[in-house]
This record gives sequence, structure tokens and C-alpha cells, in this order.
Amino acid sequence: METIKINVVGKSDIGRKRSNNQDSFLVAPHLSLFVVADGMGGHSGGEVASAMAVKTLERAFSEKSEGALDKKLLDAAQMANQVIFDQSQKDASLRGMGTTLTATAVEWPWMYITQVGDSRCYLYRGGELFQLTEDHSQYYELLRAGMIQEIESYGVQKNVITRSVGYERNVNVDLYARKVERGDRYLLCSDGLTGMVSNEQISQILQNFDVNQAVQNLVDLANLQGGEDNISVIVFDIE
Repeated sequence: METIKINVVGKSDIGRKRSNNQDSFLVAPHLSLFVVADGMGGHSGGEVASAMAVKTLERAFSEKSEGALDKKLLDAAQMANQVIFDQSQKDASLRGMGTTLTATAVEWPWMYITQVGDSRCYLYRGGELFQLTEDHSQYYELLRAGMIQEIESYGVQKNVITRSVGYERNVNVDLYARKVERGDRYLLCSDGLTGMVSNEQISQILQNFDVNQAVQNLVDLANLQGGEDNISVIVFDIE
């Protein structure tokens, strides 16, 4: 099997307006696994939910098992949903907690992505930025249904998500598969980045800086332009 090198950096920042950081992220190149989770629910519920999601995926990938990588990723996301939901039923203070989940697993020449909520995965290739995931949010559901246009989206709360991990007993998890190429650059992020920084700005930073500086610059720019939410960013290159 052909081997690849993955050059990766991740960072999470509380932002300028929040009292705690409910995001969690995982950078595990030895497992070829990268995860961003943005929690919600009560003062500490979101923090607990996102951390549980990340830990569940890391544990699932750390265990030796046969089988297809896409199924492993999907099963791990479903397991995270069950673990978080069960915990919320046991502890009244955590009732209603949940988290977004955007996770990628790489096995040359394929990358698999699981997606729930409005954290995102992007590809920067050939000077262009592509959003690989679709948000599960009120705003994007209305946009997809043709009921609103982007320019007239006032009155629609963009941060209301329609699907999350752990909030209900069952969750639909989107799964994407795409071929990777050497020279690809991927970005995983919570909406604390995309709510503050435009696609054009993201593209410029990914084009002009190495992985470490790109991550720092994205976080700094999100804070500079408001820092309304927690900001989590992972950038990785396929080499």
C-alpha cells in the first residue's frame, strides 16, 4: 500500500464573547483521524458532549478491528450519539446536551467524512476552496428548499442546528467519500470560524501560509472580526 505523510495542526480558542469553550477537537495523525465537535446545552453540557464525542471516536479508532474504514467512522459517530444521550439521561444537569461532529479518516487514496450539525470540512485544491460538507441548520435547510435567498436571509438564525449528536436517541449521520491527492489541503472547523471569516478570506490564508501559520491566522482573524463564538480549526496537508 502506498504511504502518505499528513502534516497537521489544530487549535481551539474561546473567542471574545463566551465564558467557556464548548468546542473539542482531535488531531491523531497516527490514526489518520481528525475531529471537530461544537457542543451545546446548558452551562457545561456542551463542553461535556463535545469532549465525549471526540473521546469516543478516538477510542473506537484505537481498537484493532477489521472492516472498512467508512463503516468504522460511521459506527463510531453512532456510538458517540448513544454514549452522549445515555449520559444526558443519567444526569439531569446534562439533559438536552448535544454536539456537532465533523470527522475525517484517511486511507490512501480515500478520505471519509462524517457530518452532523454545522461544523464543516473544506478542501483547498488548485487555488480553489470547496465546502465538502452540508450544514444541518435552519438557515441551510431553508436555503436548499429555495424558501430564502442568501441575500435576504434576515430573520433566520444561522446558528440554529437541525441535527446534533447526542440530543436524541437516534441521529442520521451523513457520510462522504472522496479521493485525495498529494498537495491537497483540508480544513475542519466549527462555526466560530465560518460565522466570522468569509470563504474568500479562508481561501487567501490557506493559499499563502504553512499549516501552523494558517491555523493561527484563521483563529486570529475570527477574533479580530468579532470572536462571537468558540473557534476550532484543524488544517492538514496530504504529502
